[in-house]
Amino acid sequence: MSIKVGLILYSVREEMAKDPIATVEKVGKLGYHFVETCNHNAINDPGCGFGIPAEELKSTFDKFGTRVISTHIFPLEKADLDEVVRYNHIVGNTNLVNPMGQFSTYDDLMKQCEEFNRIGKRLKEDGITFLYHNHEFEFRTIRGKMIMDYLMENTDPAYLSFELDTFWTMRGGMNVIEFMKHMGRRIRLLHQKDFAWDSCQEINLIGLTPEERELKEGEIVGMNGNSSYAKNGGKSVVSQSEAEEEYRRRRRTSFTEIGDGIMRIQDIIDAAPEYTDAEYIILEQDFTRLPTQFDSIARSMEAFRKFHGIDWG
Repeated sequence: MSIKVGLILYSVREEMAKDPIATVEKVGKLGYHFVETCNHNAINDPGCGFGIPAEELKSTFDKFGTRVISTHIFPLEKADLDEVVRYNHIVGNTNLVNPMGQFSTYDDLMKQCEEFNRIGKRLKEDGITFLYHNHEFEFRTIRGKMIMDYLMENTDPAYLSFELDTFWTMRGGMNVIEFMKHMGRRIRLLHQKDFAWDSCQEINLIGLTPEERELKEGEIVGMNGNSSYAKNGGKSVVSQSEAEEEYRRRRRTSFTEIGDGIMRIQDIIDAAPEYTDAEYIILEQDFTRLPTQFDSIARSMEAFRKFHGIDWG
């Protein structure tokens, strides 16, 4: 059974900011027929984050046989959920993803699980599947247990599924295939990036020992709707200190076009139908060294074609 290949529009977010309609047209012309929209401006926009009416977005994609198969909404807790649902019904999407959480204490985590159950139940009533997308910090531990395990064990599978980001899973110190087996059918979508051969940053971002992985008292990881990023419409407000600029520079070197790096992507594709319910593997490029983001997604498409067991639609 083949897994369908999609693209998240976060990969071309700079182009979307300049001209969203021209960008979605170009994505369609390149041959991406399954698209995940990405809205990090949900405080101000219940749609795709760039002010495009739902009818216009659907009409533009329809020209190229492209379909919206999922959407990221951040910050979800501050979005108008009724309007989000309405927008996604119009574009024909049935998957809604919370792309990021913020975690600090056990009690706060349990409250978030209750909230995820509430939101997931409400969305299910509207025919929409609710998913959570991980980064590396969900593989930190609280009281010796991974945040990801808490999320799985304290939410109802009927109300919360997962979009497993394999890149961040690897960077959280996990064996990706083994973790896919561990999560099993809770995985409904996959995100795929690739790790650069010449990265200036280590693969494992959170350590291996229990002491390194445990969230310390007062430590907060991730972001929510109270962050400057969320309040600024999904645009980073960054410090200009030399140390932080150097960290960002090193972090960006870890990304390469998908299929050009060291990740065992064919193994992930092979494991998906065996262990998960993932229908799509969605390509995502956080940063590129190529001249434009269009060059990047074109190169990823070219590099990804060497794999088998995939369907471009």
